[in-house]
Amino acid sequence: MMQPTAGTSPAGRGVFEGELRAAAAELRRLKAEHGSPTGKEIAARATRGGRPLSESGISGTLKGRDLPGLDYYMTIVRVLLTYETGQIATRQHKDLAAWRERWQRLQALKEQAKIDRKAPDPFGLGSHPMAPSGGLAEQVVLAALRRGEYLQLLPTASATGGMWAVAFSPDGSLMATGHGAKTAQLWDTVTQQKAGAPLLGHTDVVCTVAFSPNGRLLATGSQDETVRLWDIASRTLVADPLKGHGDSVTTVLFSADGRHLITVGRTIRLWDLAEVTQPRKAGKPWASSLTAQPALSCTGLLATGHPNGVAHLWDPIEQKKLGEPLRGHAEEVSAVAFSPDGQLLATSSHDIQLWSVHSREMIHEPLNCEKDRVSTMSFSPDGRVLAAVSGHIEGEEVDDHVVRLWDTATWSEIEAPLGGHTGVVDAAAFSPDSRLYATGGYDGLLRVRILPSAPMS
Repeated sequence: MMQPTAGTSPAGRGVFEGELRAAAAELRRLKAEHGSPTGKEIAARATRGGRPLSESGISGTLKGRDLPGLDYYMTIVRVLLTYETGQIATRQHKDLAAWRERWQRLQALKEQAKIDRKAPDPFGLGSHPMAPSGGLAEQVVLAALRRGEYLQLLPTASATGGMWAVAFSPDGSLMATGHGAKTAQLWDTVTQQKAGAPLLGHTDVVCTVAFSPNGRLLATGSQDETVRLWDIASRTLVADPLKGHGDSVTTVLFSADGRHLITVGRTIRLWDLAEVTQPRKAGKPWASSLTAQPALSCTGLLATGHPNGVAHLWDPIEQKKLGEPLRGHAEEVSAVAFSPDGQLLATSSHDIQLWSVHSREMIHEPLNCEKDRVSTMSFSPDGRVLAAVSGHIEGEEVDDHVVRLWDTATWSEIEAPLGGHTGVVDAAAFSPDSRLYATGGYDGLLRVRILPSAPMS
């Protein structure tokens, strides 16, 4: 997929708005080809498919006024693709991949435009006679990035009581972190400063954080065996603490439509968020012997890692396993990650195996991690990079962890492993535009790296 190019604010906005209008024209063409339903008719069909849409939201999307979330956008596409049949297209429809890729490009352009608009002149050279594009120093930095060089910023935070989790908001403007000091913290991504006071309430380490798809909520999970839901705007709790795990909550995951929350301890629980002020347990605890933080795909599949090199795929709504286990490692599976389109699953132990979700077969030779154990991994939102944090573990001693990056087009490693932490690193996340990669460690540091605009080959 093509990537947005860096530029000034007007150019960034102009490219996004132009492509948004072009995509809207394609949606209107699709609408005309399949019966020209009205906004009311599209909304009615979408509700039958399980996703409520508003007529105003549909109109805004078809006119290119705004870009909704992925699930909202794809629901409109699914309705239009098969409208004349009286049905809504399945999530496996052959034409959906191209529309999902179109949305991902639009989202990347949108986030780049926001970053361009918000970014200050970091060198204070905007009026310098040699600075027509923001200053000579800034031009040097941009040229280095375009050559494929990396920039690692100075630590955003230190002395935090350890950092166990990090996540970017859907628009990339905020980062959330979880700490050993019983707190969660929001950060302004551009200024690298705290965005308000810490979120207090947990009575033990905050192990996991996740933003809702619309960016309005933050979920935090803790060793105090509870999950808390925070309103981002007011920095207050929206519901009583969620209780249902008799042990540490190590993972929280929102479904793509934001209607469910998955929480993970020794077992997994599903919560219905139809009434966000009164989350409701959906079903009983399920799964066991978990050795990795589960991952949720854009198509709604859940992947889990287990002892003896086993990974499973699940339907989390029905809480049942799908197909046979995936066996590709000699030791326990330590991390799992889905590609942004949900078609590829990566599993790791002391190496990384790549699986086709559809065929359940390996698609490539294992990726070498130099016998280090992978603690966390993820694909960039544009799907072009796979990142893994790994370290050597001997007994109770943990060597300094490193970040390894692979170009998913060739599966070749990008540059040498990147350092920057002492000891265990469990927290890592990509920004929505795929240009920033943040890591947090037990050393209390939050580090942000600026990645190049395209992987090096």
